[in-house]
Amino acid sequence: MSAGSPECGAECQEALEQLELYLDGELPNTTLEEVKAHLTACYPCTDRASFEEQLRAIVRRDCVESAPPSLLVRIREHLAGVATDG
Repeated sequence: MSAGSPECGAECQEALEQLELYLDGELPNTTLEEVKAHLTACYPCTDRASFEEQLRAIVRRDCVESAPPSLLVRIREHLAGVATDG
């Protein structure tokens, strides 16, 4: 079920609209408690939240690129030069 489907009620719609902020920990306390209560009681929305959390974990784990060591050295040298030049 997704937001806006015939099975999804207004309460689900509201909870799913807040889901990104909920997962980011950016909801005010009152809204946070409302979303938590809804997720506790609504299996489809809990399933959606779980999917989003798992997707975020995969992206965090697998989509992180690191700079080559030679680039890091050049950046550090440049920053050190900027710091001493004032």
